[in-house]
Amino acid sequence: MSDLSQRFQLFLAETGVFPSGSRVLVAVSGGADSVALLSLLNEAAEKFSLHLEAAHLDHALRPESVGDAEFVQDLCTRLDIPLTIERRDIAGKARAQKGNLEEVARLERRDFLRSTARARECSLIALGHHRDDQAETFLLRLLRGAGPTGLSGMRMMSDAFVRPLLGFDRAEILDYLRSSGLLWREDASNNDCTFTRNRIRHELLPLLREFNPNIERRLEELCTLFAQDETYWDEMTAQILAEHCREDEYGLSLPRQLLLESSPALAGRLVRAALHKVRGNLRRIGNIHIADVIGLVRSEAPQAEINLPGCWVARRYNQLLFRLEAPETSGFSPVVVAGPGIYPLPDGRHLLISIHDSSQGEGASAVEFSAEVVSFPLTMRTFRSGDRLFPDGMQGSKKLQDLFVDAKLTKESRATWPLIVRGEEILWVVGMRRCRGYRVQKTSQKVVRLSVVDCS
Repeated sequence: MSDLSQRFQLFLAETGVFPSGSRVLVAVSGGADSVALLSLLNEAAEKFSLHLEAAHLDHALRPESVGDAEFVQDLCTRLDIPLTIERRDIAGKARAQKGNLEEVARLERRDFLRSTARARECSLIALGHHRDDQAETFLLRLLRGAGPTGLSGMRMMSDAFVRPLLGFDRAEILDYLRSSGLLWREDASNNDCTFTRNRIRHELLPLLREFNPNIERRLEELCTLFAQDETYWDEMTAQILAEHCREDEYGLSLPRQLLLESSPALAGRLVRAALHKVRGNLRRIGNIHIADVIGLVRSEAPQAEINLPGCWVARRYNQLLFRLEAPETSGFSPVVVAGPGIYPLPDGRHLLISIHDSSQGEGASAVEFSAEVVSFPLTMRTFRSGDRLFPDGMQGSKKLQDLFVDAKLTKESRATWPLIVRGEEILWVVGMRRCRGYRVQKTSQKVVRLSVVDCS
């Protein structure tokens, strides 16, 4: 057994990343890293009671890709490891989605590996990333302006994905392959410095080695420290979200005061966690977007919103709303209230209009008018710019906009809030405020009664 194989198996024993009896899907591109990973796991399989399966995705980006698939097939046949191969038109999908080729390829690989793992009943997916990849990832994210979360790099374990080679460097992996007599495929695109990662690998890292020959190890250790911190923050934010966030079918909301009272480090992470919970991922979400959300929290404007990549966030007085998209704000078409009856309201309740011989009494959800003065037809409609109400108990009129502000109604509620009008005169802002006058003066008068009821 080679030195690397011994240290690899010691690592498996100490960490338990693959519990005994695990069914593991190994991603095999045919390159040096994945071939070494498959071989090392195959050597350890019996000792750790692992069932191995392999998966290879042909990206159809190079003429040689067919040869890569054949190479992987031959390798798996020799090792007696079941293999799943699939070919996808990555370039075509990138053009159709107008996306970055590298990002589309990464997402397609993830999708292929997840679907294959489900089909082959594998609970874990092994990837061949090593220490040098971690250093490249750190520098790539640093150059793109990532924060502490991004600079924590790739995790050893992330959901179903496991990277057991993160603690080993490429040089020792190549030594292992050569000493074991194993061949691998070279991808010529890895030398194409039009890709940023390749420029980091071939230009930036060699320069940094002149300052520190062990730069990859130092960067890997730094990623580990960041990851430890992020694990702590993840646990804290998850606990706080569980206590304070409210979820519904549209998304979730957080109290503004919670974010105001939190330290900048915690507030930013709470926002990131909320976005992740709603979107399912944080792709295309950068520090500038987190700062924009915090700006909403601190703004003097009681209501405002911003559109982020794949998400809508809004401040509604003391709540911060996170949704995949902005809610509908259009009101309903005017409804003619021809006479007594039951009329549906936007919130699912109903407006009951009835005629009585005497007053039944008013309340927050019911008003009454003299039938001698208020006659049908009436109209139920929503707010229009310039609407004014002559409120009961007040002198003069009040802008309906100001009434809504006083009541701290959200923009969405204002757009659908029902009004009962006669001509252009507002009789009742339903469930909120009635107009002045038209009250029942005598017990013998007929009474028009409007009340909000729940008919469910």
